[in-house]
Amino acid sequence: MSEPQKLSCDEILQTLFLYLDHELPSEQQYLVYQYHFQECPPCNELMIHEGEVLSLIKGLLQGSCNEHAPTELHNRIREQTAHLATPTQIGYFSSSTTITNVTFDGATSIQVTQEFTHEIRHDFTEGL
Repeated sequence: MSEPQKLSCDEILQTLFLYLDHELPSEQQYLVYQYHFQECPPCNELMIHEGEVLSLIKGLLQGSCNEHAPTELHNRIREQTAHLATPTQIGYFSSSTTITNVTFDGATSIQVTQEFTHEIRHDFTEGL
């Protein structure tokens, strides 16, 4: 079996939470991290510590944030989201182009700036 790709400690630590949250893009990446943790005691200790802290925080949040939103709120959110998805909600669309000539030390530069604006408006207070 070949040796897994190696990453530096900085690369591992920059994405440690992806590893801890099981959000790495591939199974191969997990093997790279596990190999690094086997070979690098300081990173392994930090990974264990951060994993314990993350578990503690998740436990505290699960214990205190366990309220259920009322069915009426779920229904209003669904309705408003569906309403926003309709094309009639587009209230404003514009574009502008600005051309600027700048001469500095005999050289002329031309800068073209194009700006697009799209605004969606809806009164979410109706039905309250």
